[in-house]
Amino acid sequence: MNTYWSICLAHNLKPNGKLKIAILGSRGIPAAYGGYETIAEELGSGLAKRGFEVYVSCESKGLKIKPYGSYRGVRLIYFPVISAFRSFSEAFVYDSLSVVWATMRVDVIYMLGYSSILTLIFPRLLGKAVLVNVDGLEAARPKFNSFLRFFYRSFEKISTKIADYIIVDSKTIGIYYRARYGVVPIYVPNGGGCTRTVKPLDSEALKAFGLEKGNYYLFIARLTPDNNIDFIIDAFKRTNSRKKLVVIGPLENNNFVKGLLVNKDERVVFLGGIYEPQLQRTLRYNCFAYVHGHQMGGTSVSLVEAMSCGNTILAYDTPSNREVAETSAIYFKKDVESLKTIIEDLEKNQSSIQVNETARLLYLKNYSANNTLNEFVNAVVDRITKVKNANIML
Repeated sequence: MNTYWSICLAHNLKPNGKLKIAILGSRGIPAAYGGYETIAEELGSGLAKRGFEVYVSCESKGLKIKPYGSYRGVRLIYFPVISAFRSFSEAFVYDSLSVVWATMRVDVIYMLGYSSILTLIFPRLLGKAVLVNVDGLEAARPKFNSFLRFFYRSFEKISTKIADYIIVDSKTIGIYYRARYGVVPIYVPNGGGCTRTVKPLDSEALKAFGLEKGNYYLFIARLTPDNNIDFIIDAFKRTNSRKKLVVIGPLENNNFVKGLLVNKDERVVFLGGIYEPQLQRTLRYNCFAYVHGHQMGGTSVSLVEAMSCGNTILAYDTPSNREVAETSAIYFKKDVESLKTIIEDLEKNQSSIQVNETARLLYLKNYSANNTLNEFVNAVVDRITKVKNANIML
């Protein structure tokens, strides 16, 4: 029996029925925040093109739960988040409501992250297929205090008991889960925002930001301690470089970001969050080099996109980053003087933008749209079929 008919049998669907999948755990789409949102948008739209009925949970400014049309073939369902109590309301209101809604409406729940893992007990008891993308090692992130780290470590363990399958986008993270919990995660590489063919604008568009082609370094990420932007700024300011360091990421109202903004001057430029695909692609294509400071997590969307643009890449030296970029990046440790020297040596040996062909070819091989999307779809379909067929045999 082929996969399609197996799924139909498992879900009591007619052959022309659509398998319903809900992607939960992000802030919603269109992507306007970080990696989870990009994954939700790209994978959701890709699954929709393959004939699945896909829903993505999105944050609502009001207190209503409402459908809100569709975006790129994906149905958007809005749930409330209380801004003044974001951390609490995301985990205990937003995620909980979205899980309850999805349990009653879909066949498969694909959860991004495990901060709300306990809510997934409900769909599991009702026989729904549950897949959890665990991302990185949340319990080790510097931004969390010891109390939160304890809870994240507990959720990490619980996720291996509740989920039908654990999904990782990094083999390094997969090794960790096998060694610590004895589970065999499903590895599905993440191509992130590069799954669309987005052409950059003419370099003249840089003038709106006060920038010139090849005259700036670029950093794109959430401005959190575990992305090491404070360390990168410190090292850059000590160099004799006449180029700029352009920092792109949401300027959230917290003490860490406020501390970063003290460094704002002619050389260190904060542009806030930029999510318009062509503008972001334009900034990537025209930078002198991309600086990647991610310390935790698996496959970084931002690093993959830098590879797709053929950027010269300076990357924080971690197993996950080396797994993604391999020999196509220049790696640095958390040593200010070391990174300072790397930047100055780079400018001595490279006077203008050079295409990083090694990175670009590596992207095409491992992270291009067709490869990553097909692997994801096939993995989801295969796991769902196995779970449901096992339930039928019982």
